[in-house]
Amino acid sequence: MKKIRTVLLAGILFLISGGSIAQESVYWVDRFSADKVKEGVPHGWELEIKAGEPELQVRKEGEAVFVRFKSDKSSFGLRKELDLDIKDFPYLNWTWKVAQLPGKGDFLKKDTDDQAAQVYVLFPRFPAGLNTDFVCYYWESNPKNKGLEGPSVAWSKARVIVLQAGKEKLNRWVTEKRNVYEDYKRLFGKEPSKAGGVTFYINSQHTQSSAESFLREIYFSKK
Repeated sequence: MKKIRTVLLAGILFLISGGSIAQESVYWVDRFSADKVKEGVPHGWELEIKAGEPELQVRKEGEAVFVRFKSDKSSFGLRKELDLDIKDFPYLNWTWKVAQLPGKGDFLKKDTDDQAAQVYVLFPRFPAGLNTDFVCYYWESNPKNKGLEGPSVAWSKARVIVLQAGKEKLNRWVTEKRNVYEDYKRLFGKEPSKAGGVTFYINSQHTQSSAESFLREIYFSKK
């Protein structure tokens, strides 16, 4: 009887965990839920506004739930705090889409440093307000910049990697996977602190143009 109860308990725990032990190898940032939204902001995220008025919506198409970002001469994004040892979950995985690129955007110059989509991983060190490193993944307007990486022209503590650029994959969902741990070490030349947050930004205020992008699931994984 004791053996039967043990088997039943194990089965219940297996179902509660989602029926997959593989979940232990994933640290979810968000899969988003159309039912957990307050004033357009997904549950667990904080809206940050740098310029202009944000246009933000959580949408659902079929089984997919995603966030739509629309910028009109504005700069804003969503931030979610976390406390994660990036060496345990070095890979960041996410799916994004761009429908409109900011006109004449180019991250190499401050006065044109606009992107339709930016994913940041934050690495705070004390004092965090003055000493936070950023690894930034961009969907850039200028196709010539694809594959470039290096210091941001805007932030001395930010390092940029241009993953997508131009109109080649416009209006298509694109899934990315980056070894953030190795990217950080290569770009900063040192070991990272714990990851303290993830942000997704859109901006078009420098070029006085418009942009539109979308974010679907986002998570860290062991491999």
